[in-house]
Amino acid sequence: MGKSQITFNKKERTKKKQLKKKEKLERREFSKENNDKGKSFEEMFAYVDEHGNLSDTPPEKKYEFKEEDLVRPGDGEDEFMHGKVSYYNEEGRYGFIRDNVTRQTVYFNDRLAGISLKVEQRVQYKSVRTKQGEQISEVKLEA
Repeated sequence: MGKSQITFNKKERTKKKQLKKKEKLERREFSKENNDKGKSFEEMFAYVDEHGNLSDTPPEKKYEFKEEDLVRPGDGEDEFMHGKVSYYNEEGRYGFIRDNVTRQTVYFNDRLAGISLKVEQRVQYKSVRTKQGEQISEVKLEA
């Protein structure tokens, strides 16, 4: 008798192809059932409540923003912060001031400060945020 022309590998490949076709057909049917076509524009909205949760219904209470809500605390331009020079490089003529309250460091150099500072000197300063980080905009020696 002759050997069958259909080998085991051929049978497995045809089974895999049929299985892929079946899965593709199932995915197509699922997406047809669950699509958003035909919905009105308002039905597609999602609302966020005051706790950050999504919901389908619009919130009842509308929040009015006040100007003081938009200003971060600590951004007072007229307030001097108190600190101490924690590091100073005499060659490069730059250093860092450590804030007394937040313990964060702020960069300075002699050109920005306008005066020469030394390590452990107590100062009052104003800082600005730059793309390199916090640096001083104004500095005074404490009495």
